[in-house]
Amino acid sequence: MALAIKSIPTLYGKEATQFREEAERVEREYDARPKEDITKDALYVAMKKMLQRSGLN
Repeated sequence: MALAIKSIPTLYGKEATQFREEAERVEREYDARPKEDITKDALYVAMKKMLQRSGLN
């Protein structure tokens, strides 16, 4: 029994250009955001304490 091959949706023209530009804009914004130190995060600190209490760290 053969399975039907589904077509892969592809963008062309104006829609493809808009999609690419939006993806590039989002990537630039992500790269430009300030980097944060995860070790200062309250959830990270709580996880480290939990691991120490359980002897896993």
